[in-house]
Amino acid sequence: MNAAGKLILGLLGLWVTCWLSLGLLWGQPLLLLHPLEAPEFLRVIYLLMLYGGLVALLHWRWRVQPPCISWGRLSSALRAGLLGLVFIGLQRICLGGAWHPEKPTTAAWFSALLLSFPIAAVEEAVFRGYLYGSLRHTMRPLPAALLISSFFALVHLFRPGDLEFKLAYGFGLLLAALVLTLLAERAGLWSAAALHATWIIAAVLDPPGHVEPGLWTGLRGEMAAGLCSWMWLVILAGAAGLRSDRQEPYSGKPKQKEVDKGSAHCNRGRCTPNEKD
Repeated sequence: MNAAGKLILGLLGLWVTCWLSLGLLWGQPLLLLHPLEAPEFLRVIYLLMLYGGLVALLHWRWRVQPPCISWGRLSSALRAGLLGLVFIGLQRICLGGAWHPEKPTTAAWFSALLLSFPIAAVEEAVFRGYLYGSLRHTMRPLPAALLISSFFALVHLFRPGDLEFKLAYGFGLLLAALVLTLLAERAGLWSAAALHATWIIAAVLDPPGHVEPGLWTGLRGEMAAGLCSWMWLVILAGAAGLRSDRQEPYSGKPKQKEVDKGSAHCNRGRCTPNEKD
């Protein structure tokens, strides 16, 4: 079994352990499969267990089998975050009168500013970092990106809704995941995490239901399930693809630098050991 498969099995075991153990203690084993129906404090404990376990599992796997991906520069991450804020603003402007914002609560601001980047960084390290980076050892970028982005969308589809909504929402998630993968490939995981964090902030401060449902705005009031968001995601993908700070591919010619076994570059779509940058 390859590195990505081992991590997925570990993630599955961690996820089942978290929701099942808490559900059994609460007397409703399947309660946390529908988190919105669970008490707030139980959801917090569940998230702490899940993301704490993710960090530990990821740290272990990263040391055993380093993936073919770079974290990039923090300066690039700052630009990616600003790009994400512009995307959110333009998206809301295009929604026009169908958008009905409400003043966020103090708790929402606290959660958005404190938790958005750590959550985004963990998810990027898992999906665009280890899973995508591991597949890049054996696959070309496009099929690896499509496979991991489809898995990302599937994982986030555990929410109520009919088939039409799930297809639209899943397609929006797929586009978002592809944008994040492209950005991670071009500028590194910090940049993907910064962009992802802006989306989490927007989702916390302006949650689904503040727009009138529709094909343009988003089915069931979920912006990611609408044409407006899809259009801006395609534009955002173009902006991410134009980034000029992509690392040069490994040429195969040794340099007079110390070799770092944990680093790698992608040469013609596959990873080969490389010298430390």
